[in-house]
Parts: sequence; structure tokens; C-alpha cells
Amino acid sequence: MTRPIPTVDLANMNEAEAARAVDRACREDGFFYVAGHGVDTALISGIFDAMASFFAAAPDFKQRYHIRHSHPHQRGYVPVFEEHLGEDHAPDFKESFDLGVDRAPDHPDVVAKKPFAAPNVWPDLDGFRETVEAYHAEMIRLGDDLVMLTAIGLGLDADYFDDAMSDPVANLRLLHYPPRDDDGTTTGCGPHTDYGFLTVLAQDHVGGLEIEGEGGDWIYVPPVENAFVVNLGDLLTRWTAGLYRARRHRVVGNQAGERYSIPFFLDPNVDAMVETVPTCRHLPGADAPPVSAGAFLQSRFDDTFTYRENTGEPLASQGLEPYVAPQ
Repeated sequence: MTRPIPTVDLANMNEAEAARAVDRACREDGFFYVAGHGVDTALISGIFDAMASFFAAAPDFKQRYHIRHSHPHQRGYVPVFEEHLGEDHAPDFKESFDLGVDRAPDHPDVVAKKPFAAPNVWPDLDGFRETVEAYHAEMIRLGDDLVMLTAIGLGLDADYFDDAMSDPVANLRLLHYPPRDDDGTTTGCGPHTDYGFLTVLAQDHVGGLEIEGEGGDWIYVPPVENAFVVNLGDLLTRWTAGLYRARRHRVVGNQAGERYSIPFFLDPNVDAMVETVPTCRHLPGADAPPVSAGAFLQSRFDDTFTYRENTGEPLASQGLEPYVAPQ
């Protein structure tokens, strides 16, 4: 793949056209832009403003919401160097704030300690919660549309994935890549594939996202105004016996300034069993055994975040010091 990734315009395509466009993009690219999505531009601007306010706060304020306190539910603040997405790469030079489907403390799934079922962590910042909740709801809506189009594109009933995606692990990450003063060798986010069904990414104007081409070259994915970037996850690859392949991607840092982005990860219910869909059962690898979505997701998180290995001193095992932004 050397050409620019394609665009699926939901406002100017009918359902059949959009499904065909999604199918082609998933087969050939593993990435596409989605335009005409209906998410209010004021809401998008608002969530970027809200996250900038949080990441500009003092380190001790952010540490109040450290993600270790939510273990194993993936809620809260992840400091710089505490995530390691790329194999054989240094820890990522970014910080994040993670949220998901918000469950009340007395929700049956929370009481039963079901994986990824937990209350969200909300920093004490005016308007933060309201803005993030509104954006998360819009991502759920858009994600539902994309899941339906994926099913149709695969020649399945439009509701084929409904049971597996009825109570999804729908995590939202607010990401901040601080400016760097090195020679450009530090990676903001190491090469990796995403874990679940699909990811919807909002980028700021700075850019930095690259996807791996067939020959191992890295292809820049520039920000496009009023469009999200969509990419596939590993569980969708398993569902389609490799017909739809999650593609490795990374974020190269920006020395001149800081970068913000917002990935929304739409993953199956934790109790969903992922097995090859009927229209892909003729493909090599279609006889792979079913996999539990919840167990798969937990294993990937355990491999990625240092706090899940050592909830006391997350950086100690790597000999790293906490990052402190320059004043």
C-alpha cells in the first residue's frame, strides 16, 4: 500500500455504497477516513480543549487519578513512559487519560467484578465530564453505524455483530504527546496493532500517525479536517480469518510542539466468543479456535501497561524516573 488511505463519506453515500467502501478499505488498507459522520465540530473542539486543560495541570493533580487505582478496569491517568506498545522499543513518550462505559458502583457488573466494568474517574475540572460524556456517546453512535456497515460489507445480515457488541468495551483515550528536545529518535507511540473491533481516531492539526506498508515502509496519515481515521483491530482480523487485517501503526514525535489525539476503541462484550464469520469460513486459517474477547483484551492490556505488573511503583522495574514537563 503506497496510495493515500481511502475516505468513506457517510453523508454522501447510501448504505450499500458505504458498506462496499468500508469492505474495500478493510480488505486493502486496514485504515480509512470517515467523513460525513455527523459529530458536531464544536463538540470535537470542546473535547480537545478539555483534555488540554487536564494535561496542563500540575503533576500532583494528575497523579490523584493514576490508573493503578482502577486496576484492572483501565480508568484514569497514565503518565509518560508507563505504556509500552511497540515490541523492542522504548516506553511510549506520551501521557493519557482513559475512560470507558461509565458504570455506577452498585451496577451488577461492577459488584460482580466483571472485567472493564467500573465507574469512570472524573478529574475536578469544570465541564470536563460533561464534554467527555457527550463525545463518548457520539463515538458509540458512530461506532454502531460502522459495525453495521462492516457486517453488510462482509455479506452478513446487518445485525450480525449485534449480540457480540451489545455491551461493548468502549474505551476512550485522551492522548498528549509532549514536545521533545532529542534528535527525533524518541517514539511517541511504538509500532502496534489495536486489540478489538475497530478504532475511531480524532487527530489535531500536528499529525504524526504512520501506518506500515506491505514492504515495511511507513506511510504518513495526515490529519483531514472534519474526518476521523478508522483502523481495524486484532479481533476483527480473527472474525474474518485474516480477510480484514489489522495494520501496524505508530506515532512519531514532534520536536517542535505538542500533539493531542483521541482514539475511541470499540471492542466486543467481554463474554463474546470470537470465531470466523460464515462468509469467511472458506479462507485459510478459518478453523482457528474461538477466542474469548474479554480474556484476549485483558492479556493485551497486561502486556502493555507497567502499572498492571507493579501497582506500587510502576516505573521502578524499568529504572525510569517520572517525566516532568518543562515549565
